[in-house]
Amino acid sequence: MSDSPSADTPATESPVADERPLPAGATTTGDPHADKYNDPRVHFGWKAWASMVAILIGGAIFAVSSIYVRRTRLEATTRFWGPTTITAIQLGDHVMLLPRKGSDFEPVELTAFPGLGHLRRALLDERHYQWSTETDGGVEAFCETKEDAQCVRLEFSDPSLQRFDTVRLDIELNHGVVGPADQSRRVKVNDRVQPALKHQIGLLMRVKQKRYDRRD
Repeated sequence: MSDSPSADTPATESPVADERPLPAGATTTGDPHADKYNDPRVHFGWKAWASMVAILIGGAIFAVSSIYVRRTRLEATTRFWGPTTITAIQLGDHVMLLPRKGSDFEPVELTAFPGLGHLRRALLDERHYQWSTETDGGVEAFCETKEDAQCVRLEFSDPSLQRFDTVRLDIELNHGVVGPADQSRRVKVNDRVQPALKHQIGLLMRVKQKRYDRRD
């Protein structure tokens, strides 16, 4: 019986080397995919560069826009309060909360209170006010006309550096009316800020009252 393969048995195929030419710079050793990484047909063209530039410009515009939206706007508030009061609200290192009509609490020193920064921003940003309500006459006159008025006074001073004289401003909490203590003008804060302002100052009052009630 012959050992030779029959006609029906398929012959074993011998491997044939891929004789396609390698791209310039490619080698047959090392990374088997080196020809793909070094393929000179892959180009970083002007469209790719344009896309990268567009992404960088878009990121820069977004960053600048975010800073602008978040920054405190002072143009209208500087006109209303005056530059000295704006400086006092920003930098005053000694701040007192004092009771006025409708308020019954011990004077509170706010200098080291953590929530003082929120109070400063609420008063500084011009977007927190309803400027169409600005009128002559002070907060005290407004408080006299309202039975439910709850009025307080903020006093800012700078005894250490003496960058400004003592500044005082009045706030009516239930209606959100604010103005300088010289009673020359007043304006309302907007409907979003009024309850926040009342809540914030209310917390300051209660913290002081708890400390006062626990005195030795």
